[in-house]
Amino acid sequence: MRISTVRLLYGVGHTSNYAQAIAPDAEKLVRDKFGSLPAVHLVLNGDTSQMDHLVNTAEAELLSGMNSTQVNAVSRPDRHSRPALGQTSLDRDGVLIVLQIPNMRSESDVRETLVHELVHAHQLGSRAARDLHLKYLRHVWGQQPMKPNTVSAYKLLIDQREAEAHGAEDLATQL
Repeated sequence: MRISTVRLLYGVGHTSNYAQAIAPDAEKLVRDKFGSLPAVHLVLNGDTSQMDHLVNTAEAELLSGMNSTQVNAVSRPDRHSRPALGQTSLDRDGVLIVLQIPNMRSESDVRETLVHELVHAHQLGSRAARDLHLKYLRHVWGQQPMKPNTVSAYKLLIDQREAEAHGAEDLATQL
C-alpha cells in the first residue's frame, strides 16, 4: 500500500497519523477476510473540496480521449458532492482510496472508513471487475453509452457492494 497526503491542515495531524499507523493492519484484516487486494494508493486528503478532483483525475487518466481538465470542470453525473468520509475508484496501478481526514470525528471513523474502502478495493480488484468498472466510467463520462438494462444491473451491483462494505465495518473493531 502506498500512502500519500494532500493539503493536511493544522488540527488533523493526529487523525492523519492514526490512519497511516493502522492502514497496514486494516489492509491485512480485509485481505484475510475477503481475499486478494490490488495495488492500493491511499490518499489522506485534508482539503474537503478536493476529493472529487482527486478521483476524477485518476479516472481521466484511465480513459483515452479524456483529460483531467474535462472531468474536473463538472462533477461526475452519478456522484454528488457530500460530506463523505472516503471514496474508492480505479487508478492506473490498481485502486485509489481517498480518505477525507477533516470529516472524520473519531478514530472509529478512521477505522470503519478505511475497512469500508478497502473492501471496495477488493471488489474492484479482479480483472473482470476492473474491466466492467472501466465500461461504466466510459458511460458516466459520456464516452460510450451502455444499454439501459446494463446500467441498471451495474447500479444494482454497486448497491450490493456498498451493502457488503457497510457490513464489513464491524471488522474495524479488531484494529
